[in-house]
Amino acid sequence: MNEQDYIERLKKENKLLQDKLDKINKGKQKKRRFRWWLLKKSSVPIFGNRLKNSISNAIHEYKEYKTVSVDTVSDVSSIVIWRITRIGLFAFMVAVIPAAVLIFQTKLLINQNALITSQNNLVEADRRSSLVFVMGDVLTDLNEELKYKGVNSGRNISKTLEARIISLCMAMKPYRYIENGVLIEKPISPERGQLLFTLLKSDLGSESSQDILNSADFNYTNLRKVNLGRGANLKYARLDYSDLTEAQMPAANLERAELKEVQMSKANLSDANLKRARLHNANLHKAELLTADLTNANLFGADLSGADLSEATLWGAKLENANLTDAILDNAIVDRQDWMDYISDLKGASDIEDRYRIKKQGKKQFILVQKK
Repeated sequence: MNEQDYIERLKKENKLLQDKLDKINKGKQKKRRFRWWLLKKSSVPIFGNRLKNSISNAIHEYKEYKTVSVDTVSDVSSIVIWRITRIGLFAFMVAVIPAAVLIFQTKLLINQNALITSQNNLVEADRRSSLVFVMGDVLTDLNEELKYKGVNSGRNISKTLEARIISLCMAMKPYRYIENGVLIEKPISPERGQLLFTLLKSDLGSESSQDILNSADFNYTNLRKVNLGRGANLKYARLDYSDLTEAQMPAANLERAELKEVQMSKANLSDANLKRARLHNANLHKAELLTADLTNANLFGADLSGADLSEATLWGAKLENANLTDAILDNAIVDRQDWMDYISDLKGASDIEDRYRIKKQGKKQFILVQKK
């Protein structure tokens, strides 16, 4: 290879390298132009045209006069503050909208869970209410037995039918159901109420009636506003957590009955026998208890506010934590002369002490009479 060829080859290589270098430079320039275009375009939504123009004016002013006027600085500052506030509001909106959506979704989820719970309770209610048909068969058999009983039979039924009634009562579990368009708060059994009401109205013999009440579980029974008539026999009945609000049951026999947390607000219990009844935390607000016998009854935590206990027998009644606010105790019978001291810690005790005094009536018997 001569010198001329070598020079030509070097020129070609130099041209190739120059082309590559030009290509690289063009790529860099293109990227630089793209970045500048992107910055230019993004600066408008970020900084806004007003801020961009004010900064541009300030730069041009500084280049021309080597200083920046007060008006220009004020203009830039005010627009910066306005822009920061606007961006802050935008950021606030960006933060609030997802939070609001999340809260809305949570609310929808809670509502959905409530609907699922209601649906499950309604399915259970439908299943349990089907026991009404079984109850119809049992009551038909009860009617047939009583129909053919002799005059001297005492209206007692067979042990087999008693067992069927007790088993049916056990199957009638409490549940929650829709009432007035709303799912009730606590479970209760309307079917047990229907069964108990029918048994009481069937005028069963005392032996059969007592066998059923001793063995059957009537807890959570719904007897709200039911008229059981005078002298209903519920001796030894298990009626814990039942609802007897505004029930009419004068002279009812509830001796030794289990009445824990029972709802008996405004119930008519005049002349009722409540000897040794267990009324733990029972609601007897404004109940009529005229001449009722509460001898040795356990009224721990009972609400007797506004109840009429005129001439009621409170001999040995346990009243710890009871509420006696506005209770009427005219001529109520108690077993101790220091009864006022015994109830001194109860709600409404001071008012009772202001209205009544203890009067001795007989041996170990005292009555409350109104102060003149």
